[in-house]
Parts: sequence; C-alpha cells; structure tokens
Amino acid sequence: MAPFYLLYGMEEYGREFFAHWLIEQLAPQQARDFNVDVFYGDRFDPLDFLHIYDSYPMMAERRLLVLRDGEGLNPDQCRALERVVDRPMDSSCLVLVGSKVDLRRKLFQHMGKMGAAVEFKPPYDREVPKWIQQQARSMGLKVEAGAVDVLRMYIGNNPRELVGEMEKLATYVGGKGIPITRQAAEEVVAASRSVNVFELADAVGSLNGRVALRLLNRYLDQGEEASRALAMIARHYGLLLRIKVHQERGAASDAMARALGVSPFFMNSYVEQANAYSAARLWRNMGMLRAADWQLRSLGRRQERNVMDQLMVKLCAQRKGSGA
Repeated sequence: MAPFYLLYGMEEYGREFFAHWLIEQLAPQQARDFNVDVFYGDRFDPLDFLHIYDSYPMMAERRLLVLRDGEGLNPDQCRALERVVDRPMDSSCLVLVGSKVDLRRKLFQHMGKMGAAVEFKPPYDREVPKWIQQQARSMGLKVEAGAVDVLRMYIGNNPRELVGEMEKLATYVGGKGIPITRQAAEEVVAASRSVNVFELADAVGSLNGRVALRLLNRYLDQGEEASRALAMIARHYGLLLRIKVHQERGAASDAMARALGVSPFFMNSYVEQANAYSAARLWRNMGMLRAADWQLRSLGRRQERNVMDQLMVKLCAQRKGSGA
C-alpha cells in the first residue's frame, strides 16, 4: 500500500469509479466509521486535517483520509499539506481526488513520487469505439458495431453519458445477454438526444444549409458554446482535407478508414462530402471559421447567433458537385 494516491483528470466517470474501488480496498475493516475521514477542497481546514492525519487509528492498522475536489485547494492549503507528503505517517493513507489539479505545485508532484498518481483522460474521438466495446464487456453487454457507431455519433467521447446510454439500451433490449443492435441504439439514443455538435458539423459538411441552420439554432438554444461548434466544424473540414490527400495517393476506402480512425460505417458519407469540395474551397472555409471566431470574441454573446447564422449560409452556399 502506498502512503499517497493522487487521482486526477477531466474524465469524471473513470476517475470516480476507480476512486470508489480504491477507497473500498484501502478502508480498514475494523471500526471503519472511526478510521475513514472525508474532506473537500472548497472548505478544507488544514489544521483539522493534520490533527486527524497525525492521530493513530482506532482498533485498526491504519486510517484512511480522502480529500475530494483537490483542484479547489489554494496555495496556502497546498503548502500546509506538503508537510504530510515530506513526512508520511505509516498509520495513515491519503487519497486525493481532483479534476484539473495544478501539477506544477510541489504537493501534487511529491504525491506522485512518494506514492501513486493516475490521470484520467476522456478517450480521443478515434478511441471511442474501442472504449465502448471494452466498457460493454466489463458491463456484460454485447454491443454490435452499428450500435457503437450510433453511440459515438450522438454521445461523443463523454464516458459517463456513454455508460448511461448503454445501461438504458440493456434495459430496452431486455437484458444483458441480448445484443444491442444499431436499430435499438437509433430508437433509444438518437430519438432522445438533443442536437449533437457532430450532427451540426455533418450537416455543414453535406452543404445542407437549411438543416445546418435549424440544428445550429437548436444547439445554441440548449446553451451550448458556439466556439465548440466552430472547433468541431474545423475538425470536420480537416478530415475531408485528409481524405482528399489519401484519394490522391490512390488509397481504398477501408485503408482510409483505418488511417483516419473513422468507422467504416461513416466512411462513405465522408468520401461523398470530400468529393463535393476542392481543397482550395475547404481552406477558404477554414478561413471563414477563423474570421467568425474573431468576431465572436470581439462582438460578444449578444451577436453570437447573428454571426453563426451568417457563417452557416456562407459555408453551405456551394452546391454539391461544383468542386469550387
């Protein structure tokens, strides 16, 4: 057992799942109520913590201290805890859990060196299908490839939401042993979801201005950030540019899918979209996105919808097949 455990990162589901498991493993079985103490970073009292940390456990070999919301610790609180890390007690164990902790601080650096530090990151877009299948196996579920594609499209790389949707799907199909099909995923996930930024980017890439404007306004009505939409559309255009490069090299569709980390289920749609553009047009559209980003920063949120509406019209003005 290490004297310190630092669990941090923006991937909340995995972080909290592991924290719960670790606490259960480390908490003493004897007189648990007297030997497990939980603190929170936003209302942390260093003196109270140090008093408990230095106290011997009651009728057990060790006591466990859990400090949650570690990102909320201020510099003075961090310095107070450095004494603990520099001189650990054999009879006390500290588990610190936080999201975006400042790893430049001595406290967090020494916790990793003296104990164990684990970072939890959301999966990258190309890693989402593999993550879904691994999580499905751990949950005892069978998720078909088409259903994985639907989950990836509508949920993205949010592990907590993905797990929640898989649990709903398992109930919908009638149990863990029954495969979750693409049709089931569309009936449950797609029908209940709000506008997804992936849908918006796909509508723009397809040059479907009417749909893009409708999705954009629903997306903004949900309170979503326009900057995230810009980033996702830019990513979408970047993918289309990379497809054009692979096409020039004579790559087949399945080879492009593997190289780009795109599901074969969606590859034909991406190729069709790429064929509707010239590389020059894609770069010009990238320029429009940069200009819109500058406008949003300069004009503020009150002009957000007007800027974005005009952008959708400009991006979707080209007709399919023109290659302009």
